[in-house]
This record gives sequence, structure tokens and C-alpha cells, in this order.
Amino acid sequence: MKRAISFYFAVFLISASIKVGAQEVAQTNIQPINNSISLVSKLQPVSFNYDAKWVGKLAIPDKEYYGFVAADVQKIFPELVKRQAKDYTVGKNAFRTATVSTVDYESLIPLLVGSIKEQQVQIEQLKRELNALKEKNTR
Repeated sequence: MKRAISFYFAVFLISASIKVGAQEVAQTNIQPINNSISLVSKLQPVSFNYDAKWVGKLAIPDKEYYGFVAADVQKIFPELVKRQAKDYTVGKNAFRTATVSTVDYESLIPLLVGSIKEQQVQIEQLKRELNALKEKNTR
């Protein structure tokens, strides 16, 4: 029993010391994202499938996807488009590489949140204007 307690205490001490030794990486050059509505509104959501000849070669699931055309996103947010090289077999011990462009959807989230916040400011402003007009008309 004492050994089990000693073992768990030792594991606790080791895990605590590992956590204490980890250092937080600070973010720098923090800037607000402005005008996100005008940028996000340029994106056109689509549904799509990958070309059938590549689905088998690249082991891409053959299904319908929802997202954006990477070439369109590239024009607006070039930093959100990633190119991924995928090897495929063309014969015995022979390979070629295809490039698949993908959108980093996770990095798109802050832009979407910024757009929602900008829209909310616009909504609140329109509500105030509407209430002012209602008051003016009731007098």
C-alpha cells in the first residue's frame, strides 16, 4: 500500500515539475483585424467534389465537401491557402507528386468573428436610428 502511494506521489511530482518547466510562448505584434466584413463578404461558399481521377490516386474521400474554392480565397487571403504535396503511384516503385490546395479554415475563424462583431455594431446603430425615427413620428 505504501509503495502504491509512493509511486503515485512520485508520478504527481514528476508531472508537476514538467508543467512548471514548460514556458509559454508570447504573442507579439498584436493588431486588431479591421474591415473584416468587406473581406469576408468577397468569399463565396460552395459545395464541391474532388476530381474523380484524383480521388483514387490520392486516397481522398469521395464525398461532397463544403468550403471555398482555394483559388478564390488565394486572391483575398493568400496566407490562408496551403499547398500540400501528395505522392501517388504510377507503376511498380514509381511515384509522382500532385499538389492539392487547401484552405486553412481554422485561421478563417477570427475573420468571421470580426465580421459578426462589425455587423453587431451596425445592427445596434440601425436600432438606435429606428427608435429615434419612431419617437419622432409619435410626437
